[in-house]
Amino acid sequence: MLTLPAKPEVPYPVAMSQSRTARTTLVAVGLGLLLAACGGTDSNLRTITDDQSLSRFDVPFDWNTYEHEELSTLERLPFDASYQGFSFPAVTSIGFDGAPVQDVSRLNVHLADADYPIGAASVRTVGELERDFVSRALLAQSVVPYYTLGNPDEITKERFSFGSGFDGIRLLVSFENEAGNGLGVAYLIAVSNPDDSRIYSIVAGCNRDCFVANQETITKVVDSWLVNRKG
Repeated sequence: MLTLPAKPEVPYPVAMSQSRTARTTLVAVGLGLLLAACGGTDSNLRTITDDQSLSRFDVPFDWNTYEHEELSTLERLPFDASYQGFSFPAVTSIGFDGAPVQDVSRLNVHLADADYPIGAASVRTVGELERDFVSRALLAQSVVPYYTLGNPDEITKERFSFGSGFDGIRLLVSFENEAGNGLGVAYLIAVSNPDDSRIYSIVAGCNRDCFVANQETITKVVDSWLVNRKG
């Protein structure tokens, strides 16, 4: 069972699922996963806010974090994919991982080959032309382009909303690596703002065994994410 974050102070809103029930049981059929319930305050987590105060989320104290400036040194920004020829320049992004040694390049490893949880929370711009094409598919594929990966399986997919027009998708998906000998799992939430000029997203994942071992923590990290509707 996924429980949504407790109500924070304005301007960060409560996340709301747009499914038929306020609390949705997510049964991960393919992997035999059941996302653990999470709620309340966890003393093992610390709150991270991006450099423009557009979003915030919690990560374990022993996880590594990487500021947007560090991520910009990489050949490509992690979890930032083009979709149908459209690209979405980053306003800000924070990467994170659960590896014992800090190494920003690890964030661009294929999730099927990631032995530790990796992820990122990002805010990206949408051009005027692209705004006519914003959809839940675009939101998800611009973070993890699993349509192009091997044997993708949308284990759980539902509409998601922060309210006030900040709407999008919550998704648990698995897929194979290029060699077809490894399975990656990603848990993500992505929304656009009311005029579809920005994409807000958070994602975390790793290979199947890693995800099974860390699913409770990964769920807490992603579900703790909040966006600043006044940003």
